[in-house]
Amino acid sequence: MGKALFEQLSVEEQELLLHLLFNQDYALELVSCELYDIENGHKQVEETHYKKLIKLYDRLRETSM
Repeated sequence: MGKALFEQLSVEEQELLLHLLFNQDYALELVSCELYDIENGHKQVEETHYKKLIKLYDRLRETSM
């Protein structure tokens, strides 16, 4: 889903999507896949973005235990 599509969703739809991601434990999986792609050279991101993803991954792991 591109940024343009996300912006076309209502706030309620965005919240529903986030709720589903967390309830189905997909949020951790998505962040994990994103980190894998970055670490294996499939995606290029700024270092600050990468560090934020690592922090997010750690927080999601802590709450899923």
